[in-house]
Amino acid sequence: MRSKGVFWGVVLITIGALFVLRNFGVFHFSWYDLKHLWPVILVILGISLLPIKGVVRIILSFIVVIAAMIYLTNRPAHNYDNSWSWVPDWHWNDDNYNYQDDEYSEYDDKSWTDQLLYEDYDGQVENAVLDLDAAAGKFTLSITDDYLIKFEREGNFGKYYLNADNVGSAVVLKLAMESDRIRSSKFRNEALISLNPGPVWDINMDAGAAEIDFDMSLFKVDRIDINGGASSIWLKLGDKMDKTDLEIDTGASSIVIEVPEGVGCEVKTTTVLSSKDLDDFDKIRKGLYQTPDFENSDKKIYISIDAAVASLEVKIY
Repeated sequence: MRSKGVFWGVVLITIGALFVLRNFGVFHFSWYDLKHLWPVILVILGISLLPIKGVVRIILSFIVVIAAMIYLTNRPAHNYDNSWSWVPDWHWNDDNYNYQDDEYSEYDDKSWTDQLLYEDYDGQVENAVLDLDAAAGKFTLSITDDYLIKFEREGNFGKYYLNADNVGSAVVLKLAMESDRIRSSKFRNEALISLNPGPVWDINMDAGAAEIDFDMSLFKVDRIDINGGASSIWLKLGDKMDKTDLEIDTGASSIVIEVPEGVGCEVKTTTVLSSKDLDDFDKIRKGLYQTPDFENSDKKIYISIDAAVASLEVKIY
């Protein structure tokens, strides 16, 4: 039993060390290609059952694991489905990271793109709906007076398209990727979204694995709905509307929300394993918080948070 314990301990340590070295950039392989290595498990199990000395089993298993990882590092790049995009292998704002040295990052004219998409604003639009399929990356919000929406982005993650459907004085904007495939396991996607402050905005965002940095204090916001996976979310809301609804449904997230002083705010939370910072709020009951004198406030913000694992902070500015 002791010999088998040492054997499996060494195997797990070896595999874990290889994954750590990958995350530190010592070598690279695609997470997607791990599905091709399931027979390695059978090989290691077979070695563990051989009637040979424990040290020989350890050496043979070590060789098998190293050979498998060498195989992965020498496989050509493929397209990857978005379901793999949550793996934490990004290099945001890493000035020392060289995409040209990454054999899986196609940092060239064919993959790296700078995009500018926009929709003109004629002053007649009273309501605007933005359906944003963010997928993954970093998304920042700004203001524009020249367009209804302007979308500027750069990266090797794929191209976006923008569609606009007019219904009377309302416009529905669809902003999404042209493809649901990731070109590389090492990707970068940074976007600046500029909106016009004239219309009343409804924003629906499918965040995937995204960093969201939205200052909406200058906009008239009726509703914001964010669905995401592993996301970092920062939102600053304003007092331009009598009522604003914010709903966030995420997986593992860091969520920070700022609301203006003088506006009543109610927060409903359904969270698991979460840290909450709601110092400016009164606890009404489990999962329900309100700012003092909420019922008598002329303007109100309603926030609903449904997060599996989250760090949540809602504060007054």
